[in-house]
Amino acid sequence: MVLPPRKDSLKWSAYPEGVLPLWVADMDFPVAEPIRKAIRERAEGFLGYPPREGDPELKALLLERGGLEGEVAFMPGVVVGLYAAVAAFTAPGQGVLSQVPVYPPFLAAIREQKRTLLANPLRETEEGWRLDLSGLERLAYASRLLLFCHPQNPTGRVFTEEELLALAQIAKKHDLIVVSDELHAPLTYERPHVPLARFLPERTLTLVGPGKAYNLAGLPIGAAVGPKPLVEALKRHLPHTFPNVLAMAAWKAALLEGEDWLRETRERLKANRDRVAAWAKEAGLGHFPPEGTYLAWLKTGIPKAAAYLLQEARVALNPGENFGEGYDRYVRLNFATYPEVLEEALRRLGEALGRGG
Repeated sequence: MVLPPRKDSLKWSAYPEGVLPLWVADMDFPVAEPIRKAIRERAEGFLGYPPREGDPELKALLLERGGLEGEVAFMPGVVVGLYAAVAAFTAPGQGVLSQVPVYPPFLAAIREQKRTLLANPLRETEEGWRLDLSGLERLAYASRLLLFCHPQNPTGRVFTEEELLALAQIAKKHDLIVVSDELHAPLTYERPHVPLARFLPERTLTLVGPGKAYNLAGLPIGAAVGPKPLVEALKRHLPHTFPNVLAMAAWKAALLEGEDWLRETRERLKANRDRVAAWAKEAGLGHFPPEGTYLAWLKTGIPKAAAYLLQEARVALNPGENFGEGYDRYVRLNFATYPEVLEEALRRLGEALGRGG
């Protein structure tokens, strides 16, 4: 089964018919029934302005389920939080730290606001991608803000408690504020996600949202959680909007009743992850199976690999060069789709890589 293009879907409509889209990070799976029910019930009721600070029950759930403490500020999405954090905690011309490769809005939030990217590349080891803590220490003196991604996008690393503790110690030593994008936290496999804020509560703003884990990207909402001074500073740079009432209803239903759906979805994703890993090994690609997310980071031997594979395989992937300088031989593949779609895409990619290699 190859899904027909959906004109109401960015993922399926951005490319010509016949191109298989394994790029933008949403899932092809239907939303959980409790979420659909909650949206219907809310749509049949009051759709006027909500309290400006949002649903207090949802706030309490976010803290309880996420293992977090502090104030909660709702916002239209995690990307909005990245931009607001750069504006709140740095000035034009100042440096902002981030590990690369990284989700492109991290880089855009820095560059578009005329800050300087202080890139600290992840280290590629025999065991997988690792934080370069000594590199972070060398760069930390030149910044007061670190944008952190955990689970990491695009590599899928779920950082260990030892890594998080070491990062927290560097942040304390150099007086860094850390904004930790933990959007993919519910989507981990063998090792559970541990919030960075557990090790650095006084200096961490955690960004969370339901868009990835519960496939709600079209109902944009997110939240920043952390100590009151940091949350208040961030809020001064957030849009002056009300939280979306349907998005809040959906998020609350996801936390209260979505666990069965999420568990089943993780199993589907894990099977696809393992299939991609086996295929990548057969194809001779550089790849470490992700410990979290539904994204595979693949190293090819081909410059501008995504453009080549779009043309030759008719498969749309995210270009590696969008995630940082020097990654144009990499592609990011979204495996959150049906096995039949994934198999057809891997077949096409294998043939194209064979011709291009």
